[in-house]
Amino acid sequence: MSPEGKPQNSPLGFSPIREDLPLSRRDLDNSDEPEEENRAPENFSSGKSPFLKVLIDAEAASSAAAIQLVAFKDAVDNEFASSGKSTKDKSQITRQKGLLLEKLEEFRRLNKSVRQKLKQLRDAEVYRIDADRKMETLLKWIRHAESENENLKKDLDETEKRIGKLMDLRREEQENIKSLVHTTKSIEATRAHLQGQLRNKEAENNRLTVHLRTLERTVAKQKSEIDQLKTSFASLTKKAVKDKESLRKATQAHKLRAERFEAAIEKCNAQLKERDSQLAKARSERDSRRRRKEQMTDEREKLVAQIDIMKSELAELTLRLQKERDELIATNERMVQSLDKLIADNRDLTITNATLKTSVAQLEEQLADCESALVEEKTISLENKNEAEECNFQIAELKAEIDSLQIKYANLLRETRTTLDGRETEVEKVRQELQGRIEELRVYPELLGEAEQSLLQCQENLRRLERQCSEKSESVKQLQFKMETQSEQLRSSLEMKESVHEANLKVQEKVNSLQRKVDQMQRENLELVRKLAAQDEALSYSNRQLHQRSSECEALNRQLEAALSDVREQVSKVKSQTSSREEALQMKILQLQAEQSRRNNELKLLRESKQNAEKQFEVRLKNLELSLDQSESHKRSIQNYVDFLKKSYMAIFEE
Repeated sequence: MSPEGKPQNSPLGFSPIREDLPLSRRDLDNSDEPEEENRAPENFSSGKSPFLKVLIDAEAASSAAAIQLVAFKDAVDNEFASSGKSTKDKSQITRQKGLLLEKLEEFRRLNKSVRQKLKQLRDAEVYRIDADRKMETLLKWIRHAESENENLKKDLDETEKRIGKLMDLRREEQENIKSLVHTTKSIEATRAHLQGQLRNKEAENNRLTVHLRTLERTVAKQKSEIDQLKTSFASLTKKAVKDKESLRKATQAHKLRAERFEAAIEKCNAQLKERDSQLAKARSERDSRRRRKEQMTDEREKLVAQIDIMKSELAELTLRLQKERDELIATNERMVQSLDKLIADNRDLTITNATLKTSVAQLEEQLADCESALVEEKTISLENKNEAEECNFQIAELKAEIDSLQIKYANLLRETRTTLDGRETEVEKVRQELQGRIEELRVYPELLGEAEQSLLQCQENLRRLERQCSEKSESVKQLQFKMETQSEQLRSSLEMKESVHEANLKVQEKVNSLQRKVDQMQRENLELVRKLAAQDEALSYSNRQLHQRSSECEALNRQLEAALSDVREQVSKVKSQTSSREEALQMKILQLQAEQSRRNNELKLLRESKQNAEKQFEVRLKNLELSLDQSESHKRSIQNYVDFLKKSYMAIFEE
């Protein structure tokens, strides 16, 4: 039977005869694993159309595989039922088997894709859960940050309010200071005005005292008139005497009270004078403090001027140092040029040494020839041994001298050339310049190091030459035994050697003189280095002094600021004291003005009473009793006024 004709009653993905096929079970073992994965929640499949398509394809593949399995089973049953059929049935079985395998492969492929999709969904779910958690934490953190920001905003608002309050307080303090300054000025003006008023009042008091004295005189005159009228008025003598006695007592009491009042006024004036003296002292102290402040400012300006002068001197010193450094650079360039010339002289000396080496090689060749001749003339050498020994002794001495002269000649040829060219004068000039420029040798110690290195190299070259000469001397010693027969030829060479020896002696003397000069230069360099060190110490000391002076200036500035603050505090205290004193003085002045007005009123009353008395006396004491009553009333008012003055002065002095 064909698979197309079978009904599809089995569910999707399963076959009812799966357990009868061992081959399909082996192939479909992997299909049983994702059963739990296929039980995913419905929310994963919602909104995911590609995954639904994959699942539909998997179900279709599973149903096709089940149908193919059923067809394959039917084919196998038919084969077993009719085992002797034709090859068509076999080909049909193989074809169905191939189709089954294809369907199974498709099913496996789809199963793998389904598993992958399920894994992706699981990963997406895990990622979503983590993202939700992170979002929750971020939201919490944002809320916390917002709360902190709100707190910070509140703190900022509070600080701004405090700053505004402080600014208002500062403005109020500035306004108070300005008002205090204006009040002090106004107080000084009022004080001057009040002093003028006090002087005017003192003048008025003096006038009043004079007027009182005149009144006393008039009273005396009136008394005399009363004495004259006693004769005419006998009946009224007793009363007049009594009245006179009472008047005398009253006048005496009035005089005493006036004297007391004058004493109290004098005391008040003395107190005012004392306060004026205190104010003068305070002013003098203020003036002295101002003078001190001016002196401190002058000293500060002087110190600033000294610092500017020191700075200008330092700038000049730096310019001088730069100039001297430039001069030293020029001298060093000259020295470098002289060194280049010396190097050229050394090259010439090397050329001369090469010529000498060629001459020595020629002599060695001659010595080799002599060796060949010595072999032939051994018999003659036996006869001339004594003479040869003497010659050998002389030759050894001459060779030693030649070796030493060669070493010294190689070392000092360039110096001899420099001396011949007049380099000694240049060295002396350079030495004088270096003596005049001690400060800048410190900047160029590298040239001395290079010169020392060049000297060391020259010494190494000399040592090499000495080694070569020693080797040559050994070869010459070997040749001494061969030169017994050539004494006559060596005599000429001895003469040449003597001349060379004399020249070498001269060169040695020049070398010694140059060595002495070099030692002197080294000593002078050491002295220059010491002087440079001393100058560096002096510069460091001057820098320290500058730092100390700057620190002292800073300390003085601080002291000035402290003194200014103290002076300001004292001025404020003095101002407060003066303001309080001036207030007290104003109160006392007001009281005195009130008292003066009262006195003026009393004086007016006294004048009126006097006029009335004169009128009464003119009418010949007709109304004497009335005048006496009026005088008694006036006396009582004066007594009351004096009592009031006493009380007021007592209260003032107690205050």
